[in-house]
Amino acid sequence: MFNFRRLLVVCLFVSGTPALAQLSPPDPHYSFFAGNNVVQDRNFYLFTLMEKMPAVRKLVAQDTQLQKITKEYNSRLAGPVPAGKNDADDLVAPFYFSNDAVAGISYRLNHLLITNQAAMAPLIFAMRNSGLFQLYSRESDTTLLTMAWQDAARGINYILRAYTENKGFRYPNIDSAAYYVKSPAYYAGVNGILDKLQSADNQDNLFFEPSLDLAMALLVFNKHDEAARYEPLSNINKDPYARIKKLNWKKYNYSVILILGAGPGNKDNISDPGKNRCKSGAAMYKSGAAPFIVVSGGHVHPFLTPFAEAIEMKKYLVDSLQVPADAVIVEPYARHTTTNIRNTNRIVFRTGMPVDKRILCVSDNMHLTYISTRLFELRCRQDLGYLPMKKTINVSETSISYLPDLNSLQADSRDPLDP
Repeated sequence: MFNFRRLLVVCLFVSGTPALAQLSPPDPHYSFFAGNNVVQDRNFYLFTLMEKMPAVRKLVAQDTQLQKITKEYNSRLAGPVPAGKNDADDLVAPFYFSNDAVAGISYRLNHLLITNQAAMAPLIFAMRNSGLFQLYSRESDTTLLTMAWQDAARGINYILRAYTENKGFRYPNIDSAAYYVKSPAYYAGVNGILDKLQSADNQDNLFFEPSLDLAMALLVFNKHDEAARYEPLSNINKDPYARIKKLNWKKYNYSVILILGAGPGNKDNISDPGKNRCKSGAAMYKSGAAPFIVVSGGHVHPFLTPFAEAIEMKKYLVDSLQVPADAVIVEPYARHTTTNIRNTNRIVFRTGMPVDKRILCVSDNMHLTYISTRLFELRCRQDLGYLPMKKTINVSETSISYLPDLNSLQADSRDPLDP
């Protein structure tokens, strides 16, 4: 079999890389491209860029090797239902990206980058300035593109496997399929998705689109559109965002007070621990510690709850604790402490708050003790690939402070409900 990996290494060795590693941070005012749906944009921004940049799309579409891959995946889309099999995972198996396919596509994308630098330069510029590929920001352009594509392929494979086998979830209790995936009804539903995709016009497909469209449809089928429910955050946070540019930040010790979510284990909209954390955060806000409170927590517990922790905490802060509505910023996606911190860092950066000012993090004592341990650091490095907080300091029994890490901007396609 032809060794694409070896060919890729040889190509990069001979041709070199078209640009030096990025030394400056991404642009906080970067204007994002909008694709076919928000879930795709947040999980697979590389694909959105390829679709929406005409010159890049043309190069990818006309590459003879990528055309062959596109044709192969389109033929799988139009292929017959596997005979004698009745599991949904059998239906989606042809749409995974194999290791050889990932390596071969990596080679072709880098070949396009090296031989068409002028046309591909806007793609690399967008990737670097978006911040969504921040973990690779110091890498060469070819390595950046390779790592981004490999992440996207793994993300597609994750969704296909997770929502047909109901396995491999990072957070099984809240990520799982909405239905029994081994049932005849689920098989029929997935088959219906493929029928619909087959009936669409696939003449202009790019190599990744059959698998991507199937993955997006599986998320919707399982009621897991969480990643798109509150976009853009500038709408739901319109009033507090409007205050940011008017502030004299020197008056405050902290940029924001982050209140960590605590989801109820029942059908209540907010838990008692969540209320207690809000009370602590409100007291710190009223003392003048920071100009804003960030409440963080998504649709977490119980499974498929209609309530987002952050939305309910803001209601409690405003209605019961008399915190001004324009002082409370909602972060409605996080489903774990790791992403409470990561997502708040993103808001601080994207809104132009000073990233060199500490964040005050509020929770109960037991929770904060866990955050201060090596165990939490290991969890962050396992789930995110980095520690999103730097120079942590214990402030009180109910609060710690930290500096945000810029790697928090990295999009995580392995967590499609909150990338």
